[in-house]
This record gives sequence, C-alpha cells and structure tokens, in this order.
Amino acid sequence: MHEPTDPLARWIVFVALLCLAIVLICIWVLTRDYRIPALLVSAAVGLAAGIVCHELGHMLCAVLLSAPVLQVSIGIGPVLWHGRLGETRFELRAVPCAGFVQCYPQPVVNRLSRLLFLLGGVLGNGVLIGLVTALHATLVDGPGHDYLGSIAFGQYYLIIVNLVPFWTTAGGVRTGSDGLQLLQLARGAMSGASSRDSNFQQ
Repeated sequence: MHEPTDPLARWIVFVALLCLAIVLICIWVLTRDYRIPALLVSAAVGLAAGIVCHELGHMLCAVLLSAPVLQVSIGIGPVLWHGRLGETRFELRAVPCAGFVQCYPQPVVNRLSRLLFLLGGVLGNGVLIGLVTALHATLVDGPGHDYLGSIAFGQYYLIIVNLVPFWTTAGGVRTGSDGLQLLQLARGAMSGASSRDSNFQQ
C-alpha cells in the first residue's frame, strides 16, 4: 500500500507552500494589519482540521459497524509520516486537502451500514462545527474570537464539496466522492441491486 515518494511532487509542494508564505508576508507588510493573514491562516487550519475530523468520522463509523479499517490517509502528495495502530495503517501526507478511509474487503455490506459509513465524514464535520460554535459562544471578545467563523465556514465548504458527486482516485484506487457513492447507493436501493461491495472505501 505504500506509494513511492516522487521528488518532483515534493518540490511542487515545497514551492506551493513557499509561495503561500510569501503572499501572506507581503499582505502583512503592505497592509500593516495582521488580521488578514491571520484570517487566511485560520481558514487553512480550519480546512485541515476539517479533513482530519471528516476522515475520523468515517473511521469511527466503520469501527462502530465492526468493519475493520485497513488504512486512514490524511492529505495528498508525498508521505510525511506513516505508522500502524493494530491492523490499521495511518498516513499523513504533505498537503492536507483530501483524505480517505479504506476498510478491509467485506463480502456483503448492509445498505444501512454503508449509508452510516458514507455519512460519517459529514457527521465529523458537523461535530467540529458544534465545537467551534460552542467555543465562539463562550469566548468573550478577544483576539481569537474573529477567526472562529472562518473555521466553521471551512466545515460547511467541506460538507458541500464532499456531497458533490464526482470520481476521484484515493490510495491508487478509482472511487467516487461521498456524494457519488450516496447516489449509487440510492440508485442500487431503487433498482434492487445487491449490496455487495469489495472496496468499502471512502
């Protein structure tokens, strides 16, 4: 399952992050206002935290459904860190803008179990929205108060993007987004197709 790291991909990631840092520094120097770069950084942190919560939501639902998890990957690009916890392989990749959870192949997958697994990511984002909202309500006006809205906005963005149906590649396997898999599940339920699924992958 380990993908070889591509030196070109590492350079692309490095140059992209360097360009982003230069843009943030230029905005700060030109405006003499730290709030604009801080708002952009909080949005990026919110998106990264949202991806982690989304994938952990899928993983938690799989564990609750007794589906053994093969791999959890956060991010795209070269692998920065990987490790194992039991039989589950965890990967952290260079750019935290996507991820996937892959379960061991199941001979028969119950439609309700599949539905819960697919909605687990959105539920994870919903939990983070709830935490951010509660934190926002309890904080008195202060420096961090202004940036919580961009973190919550990032979660709404992730929910919408994940529910849009499209094809993608995750871990070298062509798979559909949560939205596409939900449509396929609904179409299968309407047509009476079997619920056999060897990937059980999001």
